[in-house]
Amino acid sequence: MTSPPLISVIIRSMDRPSLSAALESVLAQSWRPVEVLVVPASGRAHQPLPLGPQGIAIELADVPAQPLPRPAAANAGLDRARGEWLIFLDDDDVFLPGHLDKLARALEEHPDAVAAYSDVDLGSLMPTGWCSRHRFEADFDPERLRFENYLPMHAVLFRRRCTQAPADCRFDEDQLLFEDWDFWLQLAEHGRFVRAPGVSARYVVAEDAEASGVFTDHASTLAARSRLWSKWQQRMAPGALAHWMGYVQTLYRRAGTADEALSEARASLDGMRQMLAAREAEIAALTARAHDLHAIVAARDTSLADAAAHAAGLLAVIAARETEIRALTSALEAHLAQGPLRAFHSAWQRRTQ
Repeated sequence: MTSPPLISVIIRSMDRPSLSAALESVLAQSWRPVEVLVVPASGRAHQPLPLGPQGIAIELADVPAQPLPRPAAANAGLDRARGEWLIFLDDDDVFLPGHLDKLARALEEHPDAVAAYSDVDLGSLMPTGWCSRHRFEADFDPERLRFENYLPMHAVLFRRRCTQAPADCRFDEDQLLFEDWDFWLQLAEHGRFVRAPGVSARYVVAEDAEASGVFTDHASTLAARSRLWSKWQQRMAPGALAHWMGYVQTLYRRAGTADEALSEARASLDGMRQMLAAREAEIAALTARAHDLHAIVAARDTSLADAAAHAAGLLAVIAARETEIRALTSALEAHLAQGPLRAFHSAWQRRTQ
């Protein structure tokens, strides 16, 4: 049975406190075997590294005791890594559980791909927990990659053979800011990237910091981007510029269509809002009318209750009067049955019978 390929995780370290979390995120991965190669880039003596569990070796790369710029530190990692598959992790970012396993399976399933990448969540670690600010989750588009880098460094697992002859993909040490973008463009010349959807890594930025210098429009950022574009413009094959301009034209047309659709959607939304406002006014009027009707019904109920009480009182009076009449009638009959009026009473009774 063939052993799984060794994955080398290359960490360019400035020996910051966040390195511990980065290392722990690698040690928590399920893929084996893994080697962690920490490249000290600060120029100072580096703190000791922990021992890895079985199947994970952690090593501090032997490099000159001097500050290493980002691309130089990356190349030092490439030179010393032994894995068949390689991935970078900066010392302030982290993998989530299953990250390496997912990327490795994607490379196994697509042997023609030079790299596999996952989605990455950019955000900050707050006292209340993780706060997401942006998510990198796009299908691979080599043309878009010429315009912008949408692949965080620790999202991509790539084949080591791409760094060897004849490909010889290396980090351009003149590109001090967009060295990873330049490297992905080199890799993309030798094959396709396959996406393994789903967030499985975090791009960590300070709570009060900008997302990343590469997303700003600072003069240094613009100059670095212009330098990278100039480099790749010179490397374009004949006819590539025309193809690129056609791609830009397609994007503009799509953007125009999207703007039209957005305008129509906004107009429709405004109409729906007006309709909703009218309906809410109708509901308010009906609610007020219903309130008035409830008040009228309550008043009628009160009047009916008063009338019923008055009728009950009258019935009681009538019953009392009828009792009095019966009593008087009985008394009168008794009086008439006695004395001189007795004969008259008897005659009266016979006459009335």
